[in-house]
Amino acid sequence: MKRNGVRLGALVVVLLLLSIAAFAGTARAATAQPTRVLVVVMDQMHPEYAKQYNMTNVLWLEKHGAWFPNAYVGDMASETVVSHNVMVSGLLPKNMGWSDEALRDTNNVLGGGANGIYVTGDLGYADFAKLIAAGAYPKLGTYLHAKYPGSIVACVGEKSYQVRSMTAGSADFGVFLGSGSTADPALTALLGGKYRPPAGAPNSAALPAYISGDTRFTVNSDLAYNDYGTNDTAPAWIYPEDGDRMIPGNITGHLGGDNWVADATIKIMDNENWSGLFVNFGAIDKVGHMWGGGQVDNLKRYQWDPNSIYNMVHEPFIAKNADTQLGRLIGELKAKGQFDNTLIVVTADHGSTAATRHFYGTNAQGAGDYNWYHGNSVNDADYYNDPTHPVAPALKPLTDLTNVSFTYASTAIEAWLTDFSTAQKQAAAAVMRTRPGVIATYVKNDAGTGYTRTSVNTSSLSKSSRDWFKSHAQELVNTMAWSGSADVIGLLQDRTSYGAFGDHGGAQKDVQSIPMVFYNPGLKAVKAKAATRLVDIMPTIMRTMGITPTKAMDGKAYVLKTK
Repeated sequence: MKRNGVRLGALVVVLLLLSIAAFAGTARAATAQPTRVLVVVMDQMHPEYAKQYNMTNVLWLEKHGAWFPNAYVGDMASETVVSHNVMVSGLLPKNMGWSDEALRDTNNVLGGGANGIYVTGDLGYADFAKLIAAGAYPKLGTYLHAKYPGSIVACVGEKSYQVRSMTAGSADFGVFLGSGSTADPALTALLGGKYRPPAGAPNSAALPAYISGDTRFTVNSDLAYNDYGTNDTAPAWIYPEDGDRMIPGNITGHLGGDNWVADATIKIMDNENWSGLFVNFGAIDKVGHMWGGGQVDNLKRYQWDPNSIYNMVHEPFIAKNADTQLGRLIGELKAKGQFDNTLIVVTADHGSTAATRHFYGTNAQGAGDYNWYHGNSVNDADYYNDPTHPVAPALKPLTDLTNVSFTYASTAIEAWLTDFSTAQKQAAAAVMRTRPGVIATYVKNDAGTGYTRTSVNTSSLSKSSRDWFKSHAQELVNTMAWSGSADVIGLLQDRTSYGAFGDHGGAQKDVQSIPMVFYNPGLKAVKAKAATRLVDIMPTIMRTMGITPTKAMDGKAYVLKTK
């Protein structure tokens, strides 16, 4: 999701790369179990995007791999900073150490005082490492290192919090897009945004020179220089594109976005004996937040010239480009003779919904952070109480409660209380249920092990949405329950958001539905009926690679049949 305070920008003319024909010809059968795993996360991708945007590489994998068209996130909060650690821990959020965009540090693990509220997306690598160590659980990188001694496990993505959370606790290093700016397009050698490791991460003092020393790995990063028109156009201006952070751009040798992520991944492939690579393509997410995603981001709703500089800030172009970058990674595996022994996993960290029914946040330039977050936090106390950004009227009766310490509002509303006694939770829930769009409220039980529903009214839902709610709402809410999670939760009706025009975080089917496919030439092509979840990815990878877990996980290890 997010956000956060790195302001990026640049002059950009988008180059629409031709897809690499990564899958030409008949795949050869693998000789043995895979010895490498490449996990590619298409941030905020809907399953239908593959056909909708002719994502030929994803479609090929689905046809020839173990494809799970009924996959869903399977937990809350359905957010980037939560989902990525779920994938590599095999644990539900309630057992990870954080389960949302904010946490209450009940045991003072982070050192800021017991019960301090933290914004998880702004935690450093060392903070995530502390939370994981407190939970005492191994992650996928730990198992890969044990199975393949001397191999490298690494993570690449545009977003700092995605890389930090996924890298912490087991990976060797991670690289993400740093900050910097210039208003002069001629100064390409001075462009900010160099690859950098998470602060405090293993090997952070000596990030591989093939990355840190390569001047191609810099991009334009100044919002004021070029925002592709999104900084002045509703609804995109709520969370505008920041230069080349997610959009590739046109400066030769300095492309940003998903191209930049693919470049770094290929450099790691070329220079390391690796056993695990976790790669996040974040552009679909950014564009989806701005315009509402593939459901509505079309010429009938928004006007753009498909041949202009601005086309890549719309979903048809950026989704196809993400698929092109996936094709580049597959092509590199083939070129290096690693295709046959690599297990490829393609999924998303969450879906999204467009607020075409109701948008209850502030529809103004740069309002995203202030729509999502409100209250006092140890690591961002001032930022989320900025008096120049008043709380949206729909949420204000909740935030005005003196007992409400922090709120996070997206496609669900969550509140952390100062006094979280039963009576106070019930009082906050009574106000929560009156907020526009809320269809059900929940309060956390005193043991912190689950949530009790205190109100429900699903009359505004369609039959299919009502059926989904009945089948999944309680299950999803309970997956985030622990001592540090929100005390009160309000689930929202479909096509409704308080954060950005396109958003996620809640329990709606659109928000929960994701693509999921496992591929290796030695696996049988199967269209499976099972409703797999993100928590199932790690145990399934381990089973496929012949790795025995040393500690129980929450996920299920699915059997991927071999040829």
